[in-house]
Amino acid sequence: MKDARQRALDSTAERPKGPLAPSEAWEMLALASSLSPSVRRQLLADLGGPVALVLALARGGVRSCAPPWELREWRLRAASAALQVGKAGGKIIPHGSPGYSKDLAEIVDPPPVLYVRGDVPSAPGIAIVGSRNCTSYGRRIAFRLATELARAGLTVVSGLARGIDAAAHRGALEGGGPTIAVLPCGIERVYPARHYALARRISAQGALLTEFPLHTDVAPWNFPRRNRLIAGLARITVVVEAAARSGARITADLAQQSNREVVVVPGSITSPTSEGTNALLGDGAHVCASWLDVIKHLHPELEAAALARHAARDNRQREPLDLPVTERACLEAIPVSSACGSEEIAARTGLAVPALLAALTSLEVRGLVRSIGGQRYERAEQDNSARP
Repeated sequence: MKDARQRALDSTAERPKGPLAPSEAWEMLALASSLSPSVRRQLLADLGGPVALVLALARGGVRSCAPPWELREWRLRAASAALQVGKAGGKIIPHGSPGYSKDLAEIVDPPPVLYVRGDVPSAPGIAIVGSRNCTSYGRRIAFRLATELARAGLTVVSGLARGIDAAAHRGALEGGGPTIAVLPCGIERVYPARHYALARRISAQGALLTEFPLHTDVAPWNFPRRNRLIAGLARITVVVEAAARSGARITADLAQQSNREVVVVPGSITSPTSEGTNALLGDGAHVCASWLDVIKHLHPELEAAALARHAARDNRQREPLDLPVTERACLEAIPVSSACGSEEIAARTGLAVPALLAALTSLEVRGLVRSIGGQRYERAEQDNSARP
């Protein structure tokens, strides 16, 4: 009689038939958690591909590597995993398939499969990474860079974490462009949980992506592997704020190891969150003062296309807002790059307090400004990312 494990597998997936296809072999290798990326890479090179490696492992023909399962059960597990991913609203993209990122395929240890919710954008990727405990300056810069890059038709890649990552994703969504959030866990989970709503927006306008099988929990050792994918998906990595020892610094190092460009936003020499970024600049990384400093490191044809898309978007957005005179005056009195107190807004506009408060309230309702406390306001399009 079949044991309970085998009956469960048979009940959730059709029994695979025929010879192994490369895509199925990649899905099977993704479940072989005991096979390290470096060992897998060497075995793939020695044996000639994923099908040969799976068959060799299943026969016990690879010394020092115990077979994960008997071949039939292994195939059933892979089929069951694909079914469960689909039930969770995701899909599996095997290495070598049309939807698999070409940039990611070029790194040293590309994952066998990608687990995805949403659609992986085809536009070139730009990674924006930085500290979770970032400054308001860092949030604003990450948001603005992502917004402009998204308007240029580029894909913003980050890790969904607090701080710089979240600001980058929100900026890309604000710019109307695609964004990819790379997860340190299974595709059915959101980490951190507070970003559940943000994750839903990302999957609708881009993709949630991971190399970890379904039901994989968050673990400290997952983050370096997550950072490797962020760097691999991007042509250029932008570091906004990073401590001396941080995941963002690791991502930058991984990008450089893959011969990808790294650009860095300079930070205050007194800020701990800028120690890593300033060190990268000292090591020869490029300075980033605007989104134009990012795209100039793309291939000339891609740079020209990005500039053209951004200009076309700019022209469409230059139509004046249909605002009452008092609201327009208040909006124009708030600088684009910093917050402004209500007393200063009143001085600039000459409005009485009741009219001023009414105008600011209306602008908040319209989503054009937001209060940051202490009777201070800033433009909403400047940084919607300050909330956690």
